[in-house]
Amino acid sequence: MSEAGDDAASADFIRAVVSPTAALGARRELGTTLLARQLGLPDHQLGGHWCSRCQGVWYGCLLEVECPRCGNRHG
Repeated sequence: MSEAGDDAASADFIRAVVSPTAALGARRELGTTLLARQLGLPDHQLGGHWCSRCQGVWYGCLLEVECPRCGNRHG
């Protein structure tokens, strides 16, 4: 497996541990913002943000504040 593939696999593992599905505490992974995808940012440059409305974690650039799933801007 390539180094890039190893990085992706380890990022998936870390996300699974940090943000488990609803069975382990009602936390969900809500996805990555459009801006982060357009910029092609690697996982290690994304910040995790909590959405209280969706009860999950979404990933984006450091200064982004809007949940990609519901649009909540208040944590």
